[in-house]
This record gives sequence, structure tokens and C-alpha cells, in this order.
Amino acid sequence: MGFEQKYEYDAMSQRPVYRAVTEALIDMCPAPEGARIVDVGCGSGLATVLLLDRYPHVESVIGIDPSDYELAIARERVIHPKVRFVVGTAQDIRDVIGEVDATILSNVLHQIPISERSAVLTGCYQSLKPGGRCALNTLFYKGGVVTATLGFYMRWMNETNGVLRSYGKQIVSPASTPPALAQLTPQEHKEMLERIGYHDVQVVEKTFQYDAEDWKTLSTYSVFIEGSTGLTDHALGARALQAGIDRVFAALGLTSVSRNFLFATGVK
Repeated sequence: MGFEQKYEYDAMSQRPVYRAVTEALIDMCPAPEGARIVDVGCGSGLATVLLLDRYPHVESVIGIDPSDYELAIARERVIHPKVRFVVGTAQDIRDVIGEVDATILSNVLHQIPISERSAVLTGCYQSLKPGGRCALNTLFYKGGVVTATLGFYMRWMNETNGVLRSYGKQIVSPASTPPALAQLTPQEHKEMLERIGYHDVQVVEKTFQYDAEDWKTLSTYSVFIEGSTGLTDHALGARALQAGIDRVFAALGLTSVSRNFLFATGVK
């Protein structure tokens, strides 16, 4: 699926909650002096910037992503002699970049079909120097939805469907199953990393709070719109999801909703 202006991921990546999530991931992947770090699936460069801010002593931070559109934003936003961006995937790292000290996948894994995730993490593994570290996070996994918030999601979709009906539409099943709906448990993530060859694998869960603006911004992301409503009319889907958020937050008196993220690291 191609990205399109107004309906790509950049807006969500700029929200404070995603900055906090990305900083938590970076904290789990310390970089030694002179290190070369790859931001895998870098998108518009949020993690790239934060990596350089946190580890100014590194030799370089390389962002790699298959989307020319997202990389165009990143190249305009991040201009620094230690940073460069390349078109490609995790499997391309060793060929186009060479050996590196660390790879980070920030909010990337759930966008990859489950059948391809092991290959992506293997590409990261093969690119690492001995002792190098891979770190990843995801919010779509078995356990990501806090049980106490299930009523919120059901009410949100009901309200969204009500808005759509006023336009003569309704929520439908997506044309294909979104990768994010193919979810693994924390233990399955650990076992996948270990099968590839990573050792000292650590898997932890952290809870973050999404306010109404976070949900409304997420509702402008094409992948989320199609996955939650089945609509390819992104403008209508975004409008309905955002109106649904306003209604459910008001009806339930909410200020935020808890969401779990999974973080995992492994060493070569």
C-alpha cells in the first residue's frame, strides 16, 4: 500500500506519546562511542533524530525505509553530517550499509506480515557486528490491549459506525487482513529472536496513555483507517473515527486511554 499526503504516518510520529515510546526504546539500546546505528523502517525520521540526540558520540545513524515519500520528509527534516537515509529494507542492510553496531525497529514490526518478520529480524542479525544489539517495539501483540479498555474500543467503533451511516456507509471487513492483526505473545517474540540466534533476549511491556488528540491523529493514518473501518476513502474514514473519539471521550468522561507496548532486545 502506498503512502499518500495527509494520510501517512508522520503526523502520529510527532505526537508526544510516540516520542516517549521511542525514547524508551532507545534507552534499551545503548550505543558505544564510534558506533554505527541503523534506524530500520525509519519513516520520516523520528527515531533517527532521537538516536542522534541521545548518542551524539556515534559515528553515524543511518535511516533505511522502503518508502520514498517518507524518506523525502526525513531528508528535509534531518540534515546532519552523521545522518544519511537510504531506500531499502532490513534484509538490505548488510549489502548497502555493511556491518553495524545496533539496529532499532521503532513501531515497525506490526507493519510487517507475520510470515516475513523472522526474515526482517534475521537481516538485522546478519548486519550486526558480534556483540551488536537489536531493539524493537510494537503496540500490536497479544496483551497490547488493556482488558479494562475493551469497552472503550467497542464504544468507539459503534460511534464511528453511527457517523458512517449518516453518510450512507458502514464499517466493513478490510479487503485483506492487516499485518497488525497477526499478533504474537511476548513469549513468542522472545522465542523468535532466540531462534534467529540472538542471546540475552529481554522482553518487557510498558503502559502509555493516549489522549483524545493522540487517537484523532492516529485516525488520519491510512493503514489504521483501512484496518479499523475497511474503508479506502481515507477522508471519510478519518472524519468518522475522529467524530467517534469525540463522542466516546465525552460519553465516558475520559481524559486518556491506556495502551501497552512490547519492547524486546537481543544481542548477536
